[in-house]
Amino acid sequence: MLLPMPENAVREISPVNHLTFAACRSGAGSAYLFNELIRMIYLAYYVQDAGFGDTDLIIYARAEAAMERVLQRAENARAWTLDANDFPLFEAVLRQSDRQLANAPRHVHLGARYRLDCFVTGERASPLRAAATGH
Repeated sequence: MLLPMPENAVREISPVNHLTFAACRSGAGSAYLFNELIRMIYLAYYVQDAGFGDTDLIIYARAEAAMERVLQRAENARAWTLDANDFPLFEAVLRQSDRQLANAPRHVHLGARYRLDCFVTGERASPLRAAATGH
């Protein structure tokens, strides 16, 4: 639990994150893929909050806001697409996530998943808005 994620897990998780973003970026997104993309954002934030990461918190908050815009577009126009202007936000989170997978202890990743599950099943406001406004 004190070592980084097993190499086989990193080889599985990282490409899935990148392929998910690539599909969403190319206009081939879906509700499922965008859900996976937002999970990646929150997991990277939670791992960073545990001390493993240096991405500016505003990047996470802006990526979350971009996801909210995607959801609005999907509801209005049935189109699951990202704005090209938002690509750098997701690229920054992907880079951070890759570094975390390589360096953060496994217990930190498990704790981040637990925090994400608690957030998803709870009724609390986004942790990113509070973090970004305190920044």
